[in-house]
Formats: sequence, C-alpha cells, structure tokens
Amino acid sequence: MSHWLFIHIMKTAGTSFRTMLENHLGKGVYPTKEEVKQLPDRFYLRPPQFVEWLTDGRLDLTGRRVVCGHYSAAFVQALPGSWRTATVLREPVARTLSMIAHHHRDRRRMFDFRGRLPVAEYLDNPSFVASKILNYQTKVFAAGPMDNVNQPYPIDAAAFERAKERLDAVDFVGLTETFGESVRVFEGMSGMALGADILHAGKNRRYSATEEDVARIRELVGYDIELYEIARRKMQTQAAAA
Repeated sequence: MSHWLFIHIMKTAGTSFRTMLENHLGKGVYPTKEEVKQLPDRFYLRPPQFVEWLTDGRLDLTGRRVVCGHYSAAFVQALPGSWRTATVLREPVARTLSMIAHHHRDRRRMFDFRGRLPVAEYLDNPSFVASKILNYQTKVFAAGPMDNVNQPYPIDAAAFERAKERLDAVDFVGLTETFGESVRVFEGMSGMALGADILHAGKNRRYSATEEDVARIRELVGYDIELYEIARRKMQTQAAAA
C-alpha cells in the first residue's frame, strides 16, 4: 500500500483534491479538516514545525496514507519511510488571478466577483508579489525541504533546472484545467476511488483583468509558464498510459 505526499500548490484546486482524499480515506489523511482547525493559525504546519512534532511524538503518521501541505517537492525527503508524491499545477496567469481574488476576498470579506478585480493594486505590492506570485509554482519545486513556499525565494536559471528535475521525479502531476481527467489518472495510479462529487473545482472561474495586467503577470511568471508546459506534457503521458 503506497503512501503519498500531496504537494498542495495554492489556488490549483488543491483543496478540492485534498477533500476528495479525505472523503475516501478519512483519518488516513493528515491533516484532516478537523485537525487543521486545531493547528497553529488553523493552517498546515510549516516544514520545521512538522519535523519537530514528528520527532517529539506530537505527530504520529502511523495509519496515515496521505500527508498534505503547502510544502516544496523536496519536503518528501523529510518524511520517514517511502512516500510517493502527487501535485496539481495550474496555468500560471489563471493561478495568479485566482490568488489575487482569494487574497482580496479575505481582506475585504465581501467581494462582488462580477466587478473588475483590482489586479494592479496587488501587482504593485512587492511583498505580495514576492511571496505569492513571482514564479510561485517553480518555487514549490526549486525550494529546499525546510523552505516556506509562501515566503520569497530566488528563482534563477539554476533554480529552474532544479525545479524541472523535481517535477520530473513527482509520481503524479495533475492539472486544474483537466481536473476530472487528472483525478481519474490518479485513481488508476493509486488504487483509490475518489469519485467525482466535487469536480466543479475544474471549472476555472474567470476573473476580469486588463491586457496590461495580464502582460505584467506573464513577466512575473515566466519560469512558471515553461514549467506548466512540461507538466502538461507529463500529464498527457500519464493519461495515455492510464
């Protein structure tokens, strides 16, 4: 029976995927929704904290088939035993707009999605860009095991090469844009029957943005765009083999 690390990349339908896993496995998933509520900040444990809890016994992975979190692909190195890896990527401009919308909704509490999203306001925020936008998906694959993927991380040509190598090593790569097909491929690979009860996650809500906004985003996610194409080809290969 395989054990899996689900590398949850923000705004890629990862919450939907994790919910499917929990619906199928129950407490075989760490953390469950109820466990998340008991964690500091009601958020996934940061990598160093995860390892600390694992070392001192506050966290026991016995009986857990899946570990989920906003971790780097390299975090699998910190887990005891043998773990396969799974993740879902999203077209980078769409992921960025969704990240902005998510942050805006949380900040304003009420947000009418029929209106224009103030994209430029967030693109003009250096801290937000550095932590949540700038080649974010590449960062997840380039960062080290103990790095916080929601903090700034330098991405250069060497980091991109590292990201490509780690993406190639991931056992399962799904895409938000083909979420239903991705789930079916994962089911065949893992032997889990996740079902299709929340496949609405793959509908990809569209957010309005100006051409200038989109151009600015593309400049910020250049490596992500290249990495997504590699992931798309990998998903096609996986689907053909399923």
